Amino acid sequence: MKNIKVEERLKALRAIENAAVLLRLLNDGQCETIFVTEEFARMMESSVEEAEQMMNGNGFIKSTHPDNRLSVRRMLRRQESEQHNKELTIRKTTALGNEIWCNVHYAFINEGEAQYVYCTYFDVTTSRIYAQRLKASYMSIGDNFYRESKNTLGMFRVNLGKDKIEDMKGKDLFGTDSTIRPYSEVMKLRSVNYPIKREQEKFLESFERNRLTADYLEGKMQQSMYLFSRRKDGRACYVKFAVMLTRHPVTSEILAFISESEANHEKVEEALLDKILARQFDMVAHIAGGKYGVVLGDAELIGKGSIFPISRNGDYKEYLANQVIPVLSGDEAQRKTMETALSLDNIEKHIAVDKPYIVNIAIEIDGEVYYKRLDFYSVDNNAEFYILLKSDTTEIQRKQIEQNNRLKEALTEAKAASTAKTAFLSRMSHEIRTPMNAIIGLDNIALHEEGLTETLRSHLTQIGQSARYLLSLINDILDMSRIESGRMTVKNEEFGFNQFLDQIKIMVEGQCRDKGLNFHLNLKGKIEQFYIGDDTKLKQVLINILGNSVKFTDVGGNITLNVECTGQIEGHSNFRFEMIDTGIGMDKKYLPKIFEPFSQEDASNTSSYGGSGLGLAITKNIVEMMNGTITVESEKGVGSKFTVNLPLKNSQHKSVQAGEINPQDLRVLVIDDDEVACELAKTVLGEAGIASEFCMSGDKAIEMIKLHHARREGYNLILVDLHMPTMDGIETTRQIRKLLDETVTIIILTAYDIFEIEDIAIEAGVDGFMSKPLSASSLLYEIQQIFSRRAAERAEEEAPKAELKGRRVLVAEDMMVNAQIVLMLLEMKEIKGEHAENGRIVVEMFAKSEPRYYDAILMDVRMPEMDGLEAASAIRALNHPDAKAIPIIAMTANAFDEDVQRSLAAGMNAHLSKPVEPEHMYETLSELIGKRELGGGV
Repeated sequence: MKNIKVEERLKALRAIENAAVLLRLLNDGQCETIFVTEEFARMMESSVEEAEQMMNGNGFIKSTHPDNRLSVRRMLRRQESEQHNKELTIRKTTALGNEIWCNVHYAFINEGEAQYVYCTYFDVTTSRIYAQRLKASYMSIGDNFYRESKNTLGMFRVNLGKDKIEDMKGKDLFGTDSTIRPYSEVMKLRSVNYPIKREQEKFLESFERNRLTADYLEGKMQQSMYLFSRRKDGRACYVKFAVMLTRHPVTSEILAFISESEANHEKVEEALLDKILARQFDMVAHIAGGKYGVVLGDAELIGKGSIFPISRNGDYKEYLANQVIPVLSGDEAQRKTMETALSLDNIEKHIAVDKPYIVNIAIEIDGEVYYKRLDFYSVDNNAEFYILLKSDTTEIQRKQIEQNNRLKEALTEAKAASTAKTAFLSRMSHEIRTPMNAIIGLDNIALHEEGLTETLRSHLTQIGQSARYLLSLINDILDMSRIESGRMTVKNEEFGFNQFLDQIKIMVEGQCRDKGLNFHLNLKGKIEQFYIGDDTKLKQVLINILGNSVKFTDVGGNITLNVECTGQIEGHSNFRFEMIDTGIGMDKKYLPKIFEPFSQEDASNTSSYGGSGLGLAITKNIVEMMNGTITVESEKGVGSKFTVNLPLKNSQHKSVQAGEINPQDLRVLVIDDDEVACELAKTVLGEAGIASEFCMSGDKAIEMIKLHHARREGYNLILVDLHMPTMDGIETTRQIRKLLDETVTIIILTAYDIFEIEDIAIEAGVDGFMSKPLSASSLLYEIQQIFSRRAAERAEEEAPKAELKGRRVLVAEDMMVNAQIVLMLLEMKEIKGEHAENGRIVVEMFAKSEPRYYDAILMDVRMPEMDGLEAASAIRALNHPDAKAIPIIAMTANAFDEDVQRSLAAGMNAHLSKPVEPEHMYETLSELIGKRELGGGV
């Protein structure tokens, strides 16, 4: 039970505003709380009830800092009388865990057997910490003061209040003879060593004792100054004069610790750093705790477009809000992006990951746009302490913008030039193909004449072979994709090697015979019937070199072509083609330049022999594209020898047996959204001697199929991946079947089980399935099986193509010679042909005709008055029973994809490129007329 008398006696004390507590002493240092005052509870950062509980038991000792608990235990053991008050300074821990210093006045009270202790607490935390910091500061400064370095010239301690130098180190470095002079007098004597007047005046002003005292009272604890000094020994140098200010921990007098050190290197480093930074950055600042401070920079030196802070110290967010964000340039989204990039949160996030963090912004001031770059570096991420380097990039950005504008203009000009070039090539294609059409057409007609002698038939054959070879070269030169990419493409198709050599022999022998030269063709080694490669390109290489041999060899000379298979490795045969002549030869000094463009040993050769000097440069590029090499040996007046070494893939088919697939007859399209899979399929097909194309979506495939079908060069095998975005393999098959009949074979490629989709795929028109990845053997086997099965199934179902005898075809052609050739070709199949000289006439003739009078129209595209595209559109728009159904076939020298697309868009059904192969024309007419009769339309 609590003692009532004690409580009554101390009742008045409980109401006192002091922090106080009354405890009843128990055994073993335990206590029972009688009461605590409200002020004590506030000091302990708790309620009265919590404070009473805190002091119960051993709480009186436990709430005391471990370093002071022994003092409290000793106090309790004394148990002295209430007449003898005592004082103790201890640290206590509050309810929130904070540490406070307390001055405790305590008194013991005895009431019978009960013993009490009454404690009054005074919070002295602030003064205690201040005294500790002051003492630590004083000791630290003192330690540093007496720590000399190799650059130290002198040090001394000054009592500013007494104007007294209390201690000095250094041998008369200050120009004084003792430490008995007052500080103010020493400073005046010292200033004489600083010969630069403005520095001397600033020195005396900055380090005057009253000025230093005022600085300390304002919180400025240190300052320094670099001064140019001329010492009494005549030596000139830079010195650093530094002052540290503090209070004496006992007397509270203001003291100055002053040091002077040689600072030549430091001054040079600082000057260099300032110049380097100032050269690259118009502002250097630090950011700490959301506050910025400018270290380097001057707004007056920036000129226009400045966002230099108004104050050299301030709040970073306020600086952004007041000076940066309002002048950001761009649309709302761009300004918001720049604002976010400059925020402290964003800086902290990006600096933690990527150092430095760079932000480029555009600002608009007085109607003009400026560009700034801000580099943020981290000094201490945990303390959120950063360095900001700001630079002006306006000149660089404006030059970049100007350059970009020039590039855009150049791009626009390039596009215009490209468009003009395309138009030119399209026109030239038409102009070149038109006479070629006449040559090949008349040659075909002449070969069908009866009673031809063998000599004449041989000449006509050579004309046809040479014309077709010339046409293949024209096709290469005029191919837009090759011109735009700056390279040709090398085909990978099976070809008959003997037929290839025969064509070369026919062309070169004819040239040699005309000039009185002897031609020899020699074969060495084991040579198969078929190889895989690009026979057109190889033919171009050999004919080019042999043509030069003929050109530069005089009458009676010899031209020799040696062909040798030198070995086989990894499915390839290595061939050596040697072309030897006994011509005029070349100087050995010229040989290193022979393959350079426009290179000719003697400019007079141009007039004597003709040529542009491009032939051998093109030849070398083609050989290298085919993974081969070309070399030359020559001697003036003796002749030349060109050697071409290159590999050709071996073909698995020695000859084509009845019913077998001939890889040369396959036209394959691979559809897969994975480019790697497409390249793999193309490679596998190439190994089998099958040429292929690929695309990466169903939509693109439909477009390519339409173009090839219009040219009558449709695909007969399509490999389509099952899983593709937008349009999968099954839907792509459905769309293809709407365009093509059953003659095209479609195979689904998949890496998954086909069980669930097999029925749906077959219903969509799929002919077979193959697992990925492909292999050449399994692919050929599957194709053979499908082709054989389908051939058997359709043997009885296949409808015969339309008979052409007696049909009537309207021919629209403005070139009379071409019109006569077409009419003669039609007459050879007993087809009646009628001629229209231009588009307007063909529309009029068709409009006046009776229903079913014409079976088809062969339409040239380029014609006067009305071209073929306009004429086709006009015919389709006529109110004539046959206007929508009659087959209209474009027959033009315009052979590019865009030309085919324009023909289809105008309402034509097919697109035949000039020169037209007669059999190709007959087949197209038969197919389209037959389709019209079968279904009433095309």
